Amino acid sequence: MRAVNPAVHIPEKETNLQQQSQTFSRKLRERMAVVEKQDWELWMLALGMLAILAVGFFIVLLPPVFLSQGTVSVNARLSPQLLLGLLVLVMMFIAYLVHKQLRLRALRFQSISEAWNFEVAHMQSLVDPLTQALSRAALEEILGREIKRVQRKQSTLVFLYIDVNEFKAVNSRFGHLSGDLVLAEVGGLLKRCARGSDYVIRMGGDEFLAALLDTDLAGAGIVKQRINQKVEEWNQNAPLPGFSLGLSIGVQEFDGTKPFDEVLAEADAKMYAEKQNPPPAKRA
Repeated sequence: MRAVNPAVHIPEKETNLQQQSQTFSRKLRERMAVVEKQDWELWMLALGMLAILAVGFFIVLLPPVFLSQGTVSVNARLSPQLLLGLLVLVMMFIAYLVHKQLRLRALRFQSISEAWNFEVAHMQSLVDPLTQALSRAALEEILGREIKRVQRKQSTLVFLYIDVNEFKAVNSRFGHLSGDLVLAEVGGLLKRCARGSDYVIRMGGDEFLAALLDTDLAGAGIVKQRINQKVEEWNQNAPLPGFSLGLSIGVQEFDGTKPFDEVLAEADAKMYAEKQNPPPAKRA
């Protein structure tokens, strides 16, 4: 038996994705807190201005209202320059409020836009561009939640560790573009055989991992049989002359009693054992 495939271990680069996401979320919250603080300061300034005006009217209305004088009499002499200055001051204050409000609105929009762009880029990093399956980055972020759910609710989770047989021969005989075609076809085939709630992950190279949620070994066997059937159908119209697609599949159940890496290593070992003794494949 070969040594444990190092691909089953989660790279440090991928384990940092969640930390990067948390760091960005923290920075976004801090920026939004600053924006909200400025917004509150702006509203407090406006309310303070209104309070000053209210106090002025209160002083004017105090004698007739509270001293029962019956009438309100205002006698004031204002020069045109003072009146114009007051009007300009009020207009400047209103313009300042509008400017600050527009600036705060722009900051909010910028923060939301950056958060959206980060989320889109983050989601794109979770998808393998060639096969459209999930990438290795999703191994910890997505499956980590499912593994915790299995451990918490004592539900079932079955892994299918999948490898493309004789894949190096495809690259050497037909070229790397043809190899990319085979990988893309395999990714699509696996996704069609899995349910919408399951996960198909490209582990790297020609290796894939299918995580079947709430499934036992019998159900995983049905999925494996379905995959082999789709492989036979693909071979009937194989685009590469003389090449017959074959997949080695190792099945291992995860019940939360063993470490995640150990379960993947066992699935990988079963896949390799099947690879050493592959079932006969039908040629096109």
